[in-house]
Amino acid sequence: MVFRKDSPFQIWDQVEPDPETQSTGSSKDDRSSGVLGWLSHEVFRKDCLDRRLEKHHITGIAFSGAVGIGIFSTSGEIIALGGPVGALLAFVFAGLVIFSVMRCLAEMVSVRPVTAPLIDFPHTFVDEALGFTVGVMYWLANCMSMVALTIAAAMFTQYWPSGFGMTAATFVLLLALFLMNACGVQLYGRMEWVFKWFKILLLLGLCILMIAIRAGVGPGEVDSNFEIAPGYSPIGFFSHRDTTAIPGTGGRIVAVWTCTTMAMFQFMGGEIVLVTAGEAKKPMRDLPIAARYMYLLPVSFYLVAILFLGLNVNYLDPRIYHSHVSYYLESRLEGILTASRSPFVIAIENAGIKTLPGFLDACFFLSALTAANSALYVSSRTLFTLAQRSNLSMIRSTLGRTNNGHTPLAAITVSFLPGALAFLVIRSKERAFQEPIHVFGRLYTGPVFCIYAAQCLSFLRFLKAIKHYRLTLDRDGSEYRRRHYRAHWQPVWAILGLVLCTLLMLFSGWAAIYDLCARSPGVDRRDAIVDLVAAYLGPLLFFALLIGYKLVKRTRVRTIGDMSDVWFVKDSAGEDAGDAPNRRRGRKQKQNRFYAFLSWVK
Repeated sequence: MVFRKDSPFQIWDQVEPDPETQSTGSSKDDRSSGVLGWLSHEVFRKDCLDRRLEKHHITGIAFSGAVGIGIFSTSGEIIALGGPVGALLAFVFAGLVIFSVMRCLAEMVSVRPVTAPLIDFPHTFVDEALGFTVGVMYWLANCMSMVALTIAAAMFTQYWPSGFGMTAATFVLLLALFLMNACGVQLYGRMEWVFKWFKILLLLGLCILMIAIRAGVGPGEVDSNFEIAPGYSPIGFFSHRDTTAIPGTGGRIVAVWTCTTMAMFQFMGGEIVLVTAGEAKKPMRDLPIAARYMYLLPVSFYLVAILFLGLNVNYLDPRIYHSHVSYYLESRLEGILTASRSPFVIAIENAGIKTLPGFLDACFFLSALTAANSALYVSSRTLFTLAQRSNLSMIRSTLGRTNNGHTPLAAITVSFLPGALAFLVIRSKERAFQEPIHVFGRLYTGPVFCIYAAQCLSFLRFLKAIKHYRLTLDRDGSEYRRRHYRAHWQPVWAILGLVLCTLLMLFSGWAAIYDLCARSPGVDRRDAIVDLVAAYLGPLLFFALLIGYKLVKRTRVRTIGDMSDVWFVKDSAGEDAGDAPNRRRGRKQKQNRFYAFLSWVK
């Protein structure tokens, strides 16, 4: 492994050693770690990943990870809480957060297309402790995402009356996740490319179907009321009972804000394109364009889908799921283990179309499984990166090693182990199956809010540093625009992303606090407490780890004067300078932007 010895954070250069000439002999550190070090060396001989991912593989992994079950399942809860108009506004605000964060990441990765950029950026431009904390919490968050999505996939298997229980389904699905990740990155990338197109066609088909139902397809009548909710109600609204807790404009604002925190679970995942940096064949060429365009595809689909869905679903329908609610259990129990809880299926059933729910259940199952697959990939690669940068030789010689196929099996195995938490729901009552998905989703979104805020903060420091080194790299010059991506309206987007992510993190659990303090009727207090803990446990761990690392390592915020060596990174994986994006000039450069976007759809 080639390291930059002059860097305060030992990130590796993008030039990987030749696998054929790489030494396979044990180092002194490996021998000193005893039997475990010797065994890990014999089983895991390599210490670098394999650069086999083409750009269509990268987009497949990212899109598959970004599109899980949120739009298909939990979007119904958002509609029930804020009304169709409130849900649409929440999706717009959530998309704005992702847009702000990704514009920051896209420019930074165009200047520093290094391996593990999500860890590198806060370490390089802010503090070593922040980079370490981002890495650990990003690993943990994706482990929790894998658990939530595995539970959802197992739940969807209960649609078919085959006697295949939750225990067997969960075990088989976890085994499938491990095998798909252990098969080698090139085959894995090909599978994810297929899954990407499956999800694109699924979303496109559902949007067309919603338009057709609104136009009158089907013997049934469309039952919808496209309006914003009359206020805030933790248990939803029902036509025969006044359940509004906070009425009026204030209640509507609170409802939309709550819906935004819930919608963020669906929108997160655009940053996955950067996790592939260590295995991308042409990271200097592909990563900046991927970070610039990739997230726009799922965000656009989500906005269109929630619009047409709101035109076909009545937010007063008691079949729509609400978290930790005990009202109307009889009407909510129907189909708790099937796709019939999806607002799309509710719209189809209202239209009188009887052949699609079973098919959609299979589609939702596959969507959840492939998203869990991407979550395991992200967590394993993050753990591999952390292990290689560890000061402990035993960790480097185990979790920081790969097999002869350059697959980090040890990191995959350790990241796979939290999947056992999915078995916690097996002994639950049927109506409680949905709650663990909600809880583990909270455990994912909380840390990611902090990670997104850290990336925006890193970009602000990046801007300050690049102004200081204007003679080295002029952001306003033509050479910068030719070689790198320059995001417009900065630092406005970075500040907006930092503020919104901080506010979403701070107030993500306010609904549970309100339910406990106001003693809202119909709310299960035990579930509200669990929801409160899940909302703030991730951020608390984030700041506890950050403070603890700073106290132990006595790190300091990096000064601008320490950043003189961060602007030029060697061309990765032997890329020629001509492979970098935005090389052409004049009218052809504008045309290439359009074709570059279309290439990432492919």
